[in-house]
Amino acid sequence: MRILIGTVALALLAGCATSATPVQQAEPVPQDELYAFQTKTGAESGRLTVIRDSGALGSGCDIVVYIDGAKAAKVGSGQRATFYLQPGQPNLGIGLAGSGLCGGMAVRSITGRVQAGEESLYRISGDMSGVYIGPYIDYN
Repeated sequence: MRILIGTVALALLAGCATSATPVQQAEPVPQDELYAFQTKTGAESGRLTVIRDSGALGSGCDIVVYIDGAKAAKVGSGQRATFYLQPGQPNLGIGLAGSGLCGGMAVRSITGRVQAGEESLYRISGDMSGVYIGPYIDYN
């Protein structure tokens, strides 16, 4: 019976993907789920904001964001987190918050970009193959 339920659920999700959450509509990550990079480090610091897509696919699992290997935040579906960093090219990683069915994914990472006094936007998206982080592109 469990196999049948799992197969039906998988079939319903086949071809599904998350949808981009507009920056203004994304809910802020709760303060207790922000772990690092929350204080401006000087006049030349920049902001890096990560916005997670909304949608049913993967919404039951939180995503952990890592910056230069440090656990920075836990981001739920349709949420955003902002970090203050020195200008440069930080390593941005994401992984599933490891509990129950949400464990087992290796951390995926990219090289980000932070400029002094500016905000860089990144998007966490997903499809049946997994979750990804990349630049946020506003097509509107």
